[in-house]
Amino acid sequence: MKNHSWALIILLFVTLTLDSCGQAPKNTTVIDCDDALWEHVYHANRLKVIEPCKHVTGVIYKEKREKDGDLHICLKLDAGQENLLNAFNIDKQHGCLVLEPVCVNEVTQKDAIGSCNDYVNRVVIPKVGEHVEVVGSYVEDEQHGWREIHPVTRIKILND
Repeated sequence: MKNHSWALIILLFVTLTLDSCGQAPKNTTVIDCDDALWEHVYHANRLKVIEPCKHVTGVIYKEKREKDGDLHICLKLDAGQENLLNAFNIDKQHGCLVLEPVCVNEVTQKDAIGSCNDYVNRVVIPKVGEHVEVVGSYVEDEQHGWREIHPVTRIKILND
């Protein structure tokens, strides 16, 4: 009887192994936000975190350099993500979600210089008109009222 028990255990193991071989777990999404980026956010206390890590897609509408070294990017969201915007995004940001990769440019604002010291941002910066996917913290900028991905962990240019 012992030999039959071992044979069943081995058969079960082989069946389970073959059944799951090469398959990703179902209903899981890998979103890789870098929490260390918060060390480089100028006055992080002005940002109210809604979701610590969010994935969005859309088309780059406009870009503007900020004095704190960040790049202010307006993203026209793909359909189905409109709930991420609030009235300030619609009225003040051309109906866009704001993206802010940190420490992209030279910092000219004196009280923001320390946040970018010894840090080089490696986020890919897209051009206006490019379709992208973005990963980062989804926040509300309490100073301005609009919603943002700030800091941005990753931007991937999509080849449609």
